[in-house]
Amino acid sequence: MQSAKGRLIAISADTLETQKKFKAELQAGYSFVADPEAELIRLYDVKVPVMNLANRVTFVIDKKRQIVAVSSGGDAIDPTAALNAVQQCSAR
Repeated sequence: MQSAKGRLIAISADTLETQKKFKAELQAGYSFVADPEAELIRLYDVKVPVMNLANRVTFVIDKKRQIVAVSSGGDAIDPTAALNAVQQCSAR
């Protein structure tokens, strides 16, 4: 990911404490952002109706702050497509 000059950020409606525990369990080397009020989740239109939960979605955003790739559901779990999109952005 660093060679592509990208940055991975995980955002969840979980509390900060829950995010800290999850990050530690995963031994994740990337940032986690707690969004318990679901502001970012609503902004990116990935909120599950009625519940304060988000669908699993991965967005790749380029230097111009344009969304250049989106994957959702099971595809969002595997980072391959997102990493490929980041590399394509870096090549531009």
